[in-house]
Amino acid sequence: MDIYILDADALINLHRYFGKRMRNLRQAVARGQVKVPEGVYREICRSDDKLKTLVERWKQALPQWVVSIHSVPNLSKEWQRIDQRYGEQVRIGEQVYKGFWRSRSGQKAADAQVVAVAKVLNGTAVSDDKAIQMACMIEDVPCIGWAEFARRIGLVYFNLFEGEEVYDDHL
Repeated sequence: MDIYILDADALINLHRYFGKRMRNLRQAVARGQVKVPEGVYREICRSDDKLKTLVERWKQALPQWVVSIHSVPNLSKEWQRIDQRYGEQVRIGEQVYKGFWRSRSGQKAADAQVVAVAKVLNGTAVSDDKAIQMACMIEDVPCIGWAEFARRIGLVYFNLFEGEEVYDDHL
């Protein structure tokens, strides 16, 4: 079974585009297929909207979906290493990209947690953030965008016969 580690923007976009079908995502959470680092959970809970209420309910019902950095062996150490290595900048060959700390959340960003949790749990990071994608590439961690994740867990599929997207609430 694949394990997916979502960043905050992935959760926000999934809720924005598939809000009425979040039941499918919850089923994947219940199967242990989807997790978020504690930093992502806190970031979502700083808002005051329906997504906050949803993730709080999920944590009460399924506490294992929020990964505590200090509860998994080697995760805290790996998170600190990744945060320091890619916080300021991400260097690939001659190219230099903005690091995790250059995001709008600054050093409070949970970006390093997403990469570290995906690496330690042998999962796939779900993010469209360039710094996360580049760090995952260097760390040999699979990384996909939120749209591909939605397709993989069955939030949407393409009806080849009719040429339109089909939303399946029965998965």
